[in-house]
Amino acid sequence: MNTQHNDPAANEAAALAEKWQNKANKLVRFTEKQQQKQMMRLIRNPMDKVILTKMIDQSFRSGSNARVADQVSYVLNKYGVPKFFSIAEKGLMQLFLKAGRYTPDISIPRMIKKIRADSARSVIPGEKEALYPHLSKRKKDGVRMNLNHLGEAVLGEGEAQTRLDTYLKDMEDPEIEYISVKISTIYSQINSLAFENTVDVLKNRLTRLFRTAKNNIFVHQNGTKSPKFVNLDMEEYRDLEITLAAFTRTLDQPEFKDYMAGIVLQAYLPDSFEEQKKLTRWARERVAGGGSPIKVRIVKGANMEMEQVDAAIHNWPLAPYDNKPEVDANYKRMVDYGMKPENIKAVHLGIASHNLFEQAYAYITAKKHGVEKFSSFEMLEGMANHVWRAIREVSEEEILLYAPVATRDEFINAIAYLIRRLDENTAEENFLRYSFNLKTDSEEWEFLKKGFFESCDLKDKAKNTPNRIQDRSNESFPEKMGTFYQGEFNNEPDTDWSLGVNRKWAEAVRDKWMKKPESKPDEIPVVVAGKEIFADRKILDRFDPNQINDNICIAKYALANNEDAELAVKTAKADPDGWRKKTCAQRHEILSRAAMELRAARGDLIGSAAADTGKVFTEADPEVSEAVDFAEFYPWTAGLLDKMENIECRGKGVGLVITPWNFPIAIPCGGIAASLAAGNTVIFKPASAAVITAWHLCQCFWKAGVPKNTLQFIPCSGSSTGPKLTGHLDVDYIILTGGTDTGMEILKNRPGILLAAETGGKNATIVTAMADRDQAVKNILHSAFSNCGQKCSATSLVILEKEVFEDENFKKQFVDAAKSYLVGSAWDFKNKMAALIAPPKGDLKKALTQLEPGEQWALKPENIDNNPYMWTPGIKWNVQPGSYTHMTEFFGPVVGVMCAENLEHAVELVNQTGYGLTSGLESLDKREVEIWKDKIEAGNLYINRGTTGAIVLRQPFGGMKKSALGAGIKAGSPNYVTQFMEFEEKDFPKTGAIQNDYPILRTTQEWKQKLDWGQLAEYETDLRKTIRAIKSYIYNAEQEFFMAKDYFRLRGEDNIMRYLPLGTVLVRVHEKDSLFEVLARIAGAKIAGCSLITGLPRELENNVTKFLYSREGKRILDKTPLIRHTDQELIEIMPEIDRIRYADQDRVPAPVFEAAAKNGIYISRNKVMMEGRIEMLHYFQEQTVSHSYHRYGNLGERGLK
Repeated sequence: MNTQHNDPAANEAAALAEKWQNKANKLVRFTEKQQQKQMMRLIRNPMDKVILTKMIDQSFRSGSNARVADQVSYVLNKYGVPKFFSIAEKGLMQLFLKAGRYTPDISIPRMIKKIRADSARSVIPGEKEALYPHLSKRKKDGVRMNLNHLGEAVLGEGEAQTRLDTYLKDMEDPEIEYISVKISTIYSQINSLAFENTVDVLKNRLTRLFRTAKNNIFVHQNGTKSPKFVNLDMEEYRDLEITLAAFTRTLDQPEFKDYMAGIVLQAYLPDSFEEQKKLTRWARERVAGGGSPIKVRIVKGANMEMEQVDAAIHNWPLAPYDNKPEVDANYKRMVDYGMKPENIKAVHLGIASHNLFEQAYAYITAKKHGVEKFSSFEMLEGMANHVWRAIREVSEEEILLYAPVATRDEFINAIAYLIRRLDENTAEENFLRYSFNLKTDSEEWEFLKKGFFESCDLKDKAKNTPNRIQDRSNESFPEKMGTFYQGEFNNEPDTDWSLGVNRKWAEAVRDKWMKKPESKPDEIPVVVAGKEIFADRKILDRFDPNQINDNICIAKYALANNEDAELAVKTAKADPDGWRKKTCAQRHEILSRAAMELRAARGDLIGSAAADTGKVFTEADPEVSEAVDFAEFYPWTAGLLDKMENIECRGKGVGLVITPWNFPIAIPCGGIAASLAAGNTVIFKPASAAVITAWHLCQCFWKAGVPKNTLQFIPCSGSSTGPKLTGHLDVDYIILTGGTDTGMEILKNRPGILLAAETGGKNATIVTAMADRDQAVKNILHSAFSNCGQKCSATSLVILEKEVFEDENFKKQFVDAAKSYLVGSAWDFKNKMAALIAPPKGDLKKALTQLEPGEQWALKPENIDNNPYMWTPGIKWNVQPGSYTHMTEFFGPVVGVMCAENLEHAVELVNQTGYGLTSGLESLDKREVEIWKDKIEAGNLYINRGTTGAIVLRQPFGGMKKSALGAGIKAGSPNYVTQFMEFEEKDFPKTGAIQNDYPILRTTQEWKQKLDWGQLAEYETDLRKTIRAIKSYIYNAEQEFFMAKDYFRLRGEDNIMRYLPLGTVLVRVHEKDSLFEVLARIAGAKIAGCSLITGLPRELENNVTKFLYSREGKRILDKTPLIRHTDQELIEIMPEIDRIRYADQDRVPAPVFEAAAKNGIYISRNKVMMEGRIEMLHYFQEQTVSHSYHRYGNLGERGLK
């Protein structure tokens, strides 16, 4: 079958491609044939690529041969020896498994040497004794070489300078003609929002590089001479505009008028064609003015997997095309435009592709215009070398090979490249997949030709406008969007700072909110009983911490007094606007409008947070997204509860929301939205350091239709008026985000209050020898120092396995990266850290200025800019177990580094702190991941990613141990609103099939039989309720509480929410308890898997105790003993208990409440429910596990179809 196209040029190209392929098949060498056969076996066995990727990725992580041997053995035993290996290689692997793993110092160096040797076709050894002969050989072949240095991730300016020095030496090396440079390797602080600053830095560094290249001459094989050549590679989408701007602005300088440099454009981006046209217009003007042409290397794009992950994580559109025909069509469109004589004379073209149809199409097009001398064939070193030999022999055209280079020490950094190449070689529609032993009379060739013709048909139809079109300055949203109208929840996308329109919008926000000395301060009133009150109140000033020396007052705000507090509670209790009487759906509709107002107010919320708290825009923006999420999510989850036919739900009454300054947008919005959604009236006490932002947040709710009687705004003194609110008996519950001490003080003053508190954390990230250390540094850096380390989730401890602790390169890289973190005003977009909320004092000041015994400063923090609010990052090295640094929460930009003997020891060190908010692990070993997940004590677990940035429902947020007070239900969890609701049962719960066998279920079935036959009559009412309850508990346990759920299934990242049994639960029996209330609680705790204590008052003897001591009672208790104690005896054993479950609030004695408050133990005292979806919440704690499982975008076995 010989398919033809209606375009003669396409047919001509197809014929030429066929000619080249036939010639290539004749030129293929024996070793290349063997390689082709092996690649064909790899393609036929997709799992082999997974195994090979894991072996390459994991074999170079540890410096211990024994550790590597263990890891390789694990991979091979788990997945098997790859089938594509040769017989000899399979034999070596089997020998390794039987003997080599026990002699790692012999076997592992040989294995690594073999992997490196096999990779040398694609990654050239960088040592001069190997590199120079290779370059010389290619030079004699008449092939030009474009070198690309592979090195460690450039995270700091020290490494960026080292890499720049390497490039400069290359340009001075007579053996090297041509290099490719990624902008991320010469500047570590690329920042899309700080576009101009980023481009300026890059321009300065490129100037040095271009100058050196221009001043050094390369002598070609034929004796001709030319300046050295620098090509700018294109990386991720965010760098497109930055790279183009840096390139053109550097060359616009007079000294480079006569210098030719190159840049890459990626055809898989629909943006690239328009960028090519802009670049060509610029180049034509340059040439018309007497300047040198430039070169554009047209590639398909090799970062698709990471772009897909990036789009999924950020909920943004995929930047590249999502299909190959359009990519190929855009490639041809760019070739057509670039080959026009008026264009190519100003912009020479490099046709970079292994697809022979693309190369042939470009060649035919060039010949048609007579411009062959302005274009070149470009391919990858080591990929189908026989093909470029065939092209050169048949068409006598220049070949340029793109050649990655890595020394022995740098080879670990070639892993990402090798994985991308493996993906490219095996991608379903990629030409390279079929190029191994490809015959032109085969079905595979016909398939590839049809694909080529299809893309020719699309050439003028493929989209040429960007997929990313977010425009914060001109946003319009569908009138009926969100959970109220659409019935499903999706996370709100953050701002895409790579887009110029959004950067301009940010500049406008800055212009509005960066006040000048002459600016009039805003006046912010108290809002009580529906009225705004400013006069006759104490007034405090808020000053911009970014400009503290200029003494710029940005707002004056009124402080509520005790009378205001009393009136606020009275109004909230009375609910004059009838918020509690509204249906759940009515409240949802109003909160949906609030979400829309929050979207519209994004700029003002970001600007106020920067002015009020010194928060940089890139940190404040995700907060707005989270606030929108809360406003959409909580009424949606409340609505799901409201739809349960067997229960009625209502609000608890009056909620007091006390919020911190470190998340001035999201956390207040969450507490307010959850409370309102549940049907409560709200008194909002914002942090004194974040009143401006809180005021603008409230405006969004009020504009949406939440009455000012329903949401009251009470900025007040935390020491005087605050206790008036927290201690008021008409306040039904308190939501607190703040210090553990604050929560304990509230409980001390009002032990019986329902407190839902997310408190502090001494969060740690563990780095094992099996970590990707580049990735670990990057993740730790952001976790420790974003928002100046003032996040409750921030990494404060880094615990390194001994091998990593002793790795001087890791230490150097970590310090370099932290030292390079830009610190200064939030109004200067280049800064990643801005002002602290206040000049350091107490624990933070001590941490920033003093060392404990054994510690050293790896990086000493400095106070800068003559601003007491501005501090640079600090790193304390060799922190000792049990020390002040180990055990104390600092809440600032300082991190302590500890050494652990192994993972188990590291986990012990983490758990010793007593906190349990967030925790991180950096390891590529699945076994270590499972050990860590099982043993670490924290609410939010993060694997191979940062420990901050929890997103609603994706990673519900909240801790355990000292990091939580109350029920411990996570913010952003489907269960969060239940804490602020009362439930009444109207009917028996609905259930379905039970999947497993449970002894307790069999007991209830026998009870039912006995009751049906007239036995146990004196207990009938209670037992029948218990029977229905236990089935509901088991059913809901199977459907919800025993399940690990991922609500989004994002590409490359698991986000699992799971339930853990609470530990030791004491079910306390009271004389007023019904038998149902006692049996149901016992059953709930047992089904959940808790360690159960059933506690009876010493003197209690009634129908309930009679049953418990009977044969039937012992059956449900099983081996759980009945223990009698007085209230005082209960208080004495309280520290050993994780939760106490009473059947009602009024049955908890005051001394028990007081003791529980003192110990920070939660007494669960809601009414006992038959409905398992509600009742079982009392016996579990939630935990979130977020695992970034992809490797450079590669999904491993999960990417297999």
